[in-house]
Amino acid sequence: MEIDKTWLFIPAKEKYMCKLPSIRADHLILDLEDSLTGEQKGPGLELVYEACRKYGGQRSIYVRVNSEERMEQELNRLSACPVSGFMLPKFEDVSVLERLRESLDGKQVIALVESVRGIVRLEETAAHPLVNVLAFGGEDFCRELGYGTGEEAALFAKGKLVLYAAYYGKTSLDTVSFEIRDMEKFLLSYEKTRRMGFSGKLLIHPAQAQAVHRYCGAEERKRLHHVVEVFRESGEGLVEIDGSWYEKPHIKKIEAYLHSLEGEDLS
Repeated sequence: MEIDKTWLFIPAKEKYMCKLPSIRADHLILDLEDSLTGEQKGPGLELVYEACRKYGGQRSIYVRVNSEERMEQELNRLSACPVSGFMLPKFEDVSVLERLRESLDGKQVIALVESVRGIVRLEETAAHPLVNVLAFGGEDFCRELGYGTGEEAALFAKGKLVLYAAYYGKTSLDTVSFEIRDMEKFLLSYEKTRRMGFSGKLLIHPAQAQAVHRYCGAEERKRLHHVVEVFRESGEGLVEIDGSWYEKPHIKKIEAYLHSLEGEDLS
């Protein structure tokens, strides 16, 4: 399960796609769905096809395809490209995976769960061997619940997604934040995502990806290494470090986190 990797949506439009080589993010999600109008989807598919052929072997690239009748057409067009995988939107039923198994061609699958039905059937989705990542689409989910619905209404759905992702060993991604100017405000949202247990968060702007990279940057790693070192040297089961108490389960979690970031041998 990946932790603190950046997953950045890129609309399949020329003005954004031409910037792919310079965008700093761990995973790029080229978007053929919500960011495009109906008449932009055909040209967008060709832009994605060319970008995947050109950069797919160099970058981790996923493609958010459209739902229903467009999905199979887009998967067939892109399946031979060197992409990491596909994001399937409005995911509710694993039967679509069996129907599209050949078109998916062994690529990874991000199941974007955006509806009440998708949440109700989440365990089946999480358990399916073709699903690698569970992602939450908060806007559509809250819209389905009705006017006035806030983020509080999504807490149960988010908790369920995190729980099943952890149980079945899948990566879990929280819904997007639309804050692209105030990165301190964005990071408050990101920190809440991490506290809920998500592996990461879907992003919509390169500034958000840069903020996440800073969040888990060198200074934070140095601080966490210090905590682990002090705890180990103490020989105690409960240690106060820089104003916070730490027990062995806390240290194990920090070690796993550092290992996910750095691939270090911390045993």
